[in-house]
Amino acid sequence: MAPARTIPPFPSDVVPAHLYEVDFELLCQGNVTEAQKVFDAARGYGFFYLRNHDVDSDFMFELASQVFQMPLEEKMKYDVGTTGKYFGYKRSGSQYVDSKGTPDQSEFYNVSKDDVLRTDPNAEPLQHPEPVNQRRKELEDFMRAGHKVITVVLRVLGEKLGLDAETLPALHRIDRTGGDQARVTFAPPMMDQKAIALGEHTDFGSVTVLFNELGGLQVLNPQSKEWKYVKPEPGCAVINLGDAVVKLANGQLYSGVHRVVPPPGEQAKYPRHSCVYFARPNGHVVLKPLIDGADEDEKPMTADEWIAHRVMLRNTANYKGPESLAASRGTEHTKSNRESVL
Repeated sequence: MAPARTIPPFPSDVVPAHLYEVDFELLCQGNVTEAQKVFDAARGYGFFYLRNHDVDSDFMFELASQVFQMPLEEKMKYDVGTTGKYFGYKRSGSQYVDSKGTPDQSEFYNVSKDDVLRTDPNAEPLQHPEPVNQRRKELEDFMRAGHKVITVVLRVLGEKLGLDAETLPALHRIDRTGGDQARVTFAPPMMDQKAIALGEHTDFGSVTVLFNELGGLQVLNPQSKEWKYVKPEPGCAVINLGDAVVKLANGQLYSGVHRVVPPPGEQAKYPRHSCVYFARPNGHVVLKPLIDGADEDEKPMTADEWIAHRVMLRNTANYKGPESLAASRGTEHTKSNRESVL
């Protein structure tokens, strides 16, 4: 294992977002206070910290370093392209960050849960660079631990919404195909504090499990509309909700708007990596409300269709003008989201 790098602390004069901190061990035990924190967070920022979990992310930062140090020519062998494909390498500049079509400054490498776990034994295995192939067992452990987290979170949310505790987990089975993935990311040192590494967005899926070493992630306060840094807390994962679970909950939850900008203070001088587990509903699941109320989608998409729709429309190659950004948006601007949550 490579030694941990030394990075400057998060600046003490930067006031971060105030997020709930949830104890996963207590949450698994049915602690009422911790469950209420999850629900309050799901209707506030859409983000919270999670402590005492079982997700080992250390190797993912090593994997990120190995993958993104490869020559561009090598990484491009695994390029995701422009048609909605989502697994493989996303180069810097292939997405836009604003209505002007400004290119992003982030690289991703996405690894399919179905490919690693062989959910469909008849599917053709995906090709990966050697650093990813060498970490398949660790990636499997990371995915299974991440999925355990999202299952518990979905049970809590379902019960709070008046659903059976297993209703939402049943739509997110780890042994069924879908868009779940692990991701490592890279953004270069960025001293221009007005720069944007990754534009404002909501996540496509249901629950995201995120790990950061440096600042740079910002969340939009849904009331004040101010951007606030999310301070990395040792031992904590950052959990946030995505569009799919908001659609299933008929807008009763909030998919937090977030972006990535230069880390604050001296941290901006360092390359920034993050690692993520994204959980989505199984691919065939139709994203229609499970709770009574007005359905704003005349023709709801399946989870797989929703992912492809969001990915393709945010691609720089498909940018046509300011209307492209509007078309690419998720649930953060829907009528039900604004009225019922905010």
